[in-house]
Amino acid sequence: MDWSTFTLKDGKRTLGAPCVEVVAFSYAPPAANGKGFDHCLRAFAKRYGKALTFYRTGDMKKFRDVDSRTLEAPYHWFKDAKVLAKKMLSFIAHSGDAERSVAPPGLDLTLWGFDDPPRFVFRMALPVAAADSPDDLVAFVQDALAEFPIENGHCGYSFLWHEATDDDEVCAWAGPLMLRHPGLGYGSSMTLSNAASKGVVAVSWLTFLGEKTAADLGGAKALKAAAPAEVAILPLDHGGLLLRAGKSPQLGDVNRHDMLPVCRAVGRLVSPRRAPDEALDDLMILGMSEEAAHGWLRRFFV
Repeated sequence: MDWSTFTLKDGKRTLGAPCVEVVAFSYAPPAANGKGFDHCLRAFAKRYGKALTFYRTGDMKKFRDVDSRTLEAPYHWFKDAKVLAKKMLSFIAHSGDAERSVAPPGLDLTLWGFDDPPRFVFRMALPVAAADSPDDLVAFVQDALAEFPIENGHCGYSFLWHEATDDDEVCAWAGPLMLRHPGLGYGSSMTLSNAASKGVVAVSWLTFLGEKTAADLGGAKALKAAAPAEVAILPLDHGGLLLRAGKSPQLGDVNRHDMLPVCRAVGRLVSPRRAPDEALDDLMILGMSEEAAHGWLRRFFV
């Protein structure tokens, strides 16, 4: 597939790039997140770590070159429950050829243990080529999330960009693409985290359910009985579930009347635990009008 339509360039610089995102939300106590973040980051680093070129933590004014010690800081955070509980921590990285020219693979970690409730978000932005081997991608995700105290989350096509400097330009370009192609997610996982504590905020090719949400929906047995043949119900560790909408991620195309019905089937399965309207209505999706964002956030919950 030609992904140039989904890539935003400014001369030689890449402002926005397509990716396969893996997003996991947790609102568990800080001490419960360290092990999960550590395992998830190590799974990413084993497969993609050598590709990273630039990184920045929350207390850094600019990106720095990735070196052999780059991941020591987040690994240290994960081991210290007091740090996780009190500090505003973040780590972002990408694989572009300049600090403000992005490319996947990338990372975006947010650890706000001081928040109420505590808010922890792990986002991987994988190369779109990862979707060429969907079974391998599912196995990778299941392994990466093995220790993660997940509330909910998702995996599918999305965008990677530098949010601190390029939000307005990238989102003005990406918004119409997202409205046309329902399989594209919103690349700002922190925005969605404002509602994910209250219920499932997004459905994608893979939709993750934590133990409590899965139990509220009747567990694997009930979901399998209600799911169409195209939707697979797969296990996550610690009682969670992964709902797989078809063999591989798809973009869909509203102009061609492809609304991704298999994702809508997943949306119907999880709709009793969807984030409530008041939570979704509070989310600002840059690049869309309020009316368009209202429909887009609910595109699979029909």
